[in-house]
Amino acid sequence: MATIYVSDVMDQVAATLELQAWPDSFGPPETVYEHTGVWRGVGETGRQEWLQRALMLLLQDMSTAPEESRSGAAPMGGPHTISGSGDRTI
Repeated sequence: MATIYVSDVMDQVAATLELQAWPDSFGPPETVYEHTGVWRGVGETGRQEWLQRALMLLLQDMSTAPEESRSGAAPMGGPHTISGSGDRTI
């Protein structure tokens, strides 16, 4: 199952794709792939054109992403955290 979230906030468009699979016949699915891209908005007002552009940019970003980003979040302390500076242990 794939879930795609697209949001437009001020001058940024963000899109996240989550791919989920069921390892067993029962129970909740688990996320096996996640990718997020953020781009500057271009002021598109047409609904279909806005969504088409966001999905196209997400697909392009997924195809050029480094292999390490294809398996989800970076390990603890990695450089690809929300802050961009890595986690610190205190």
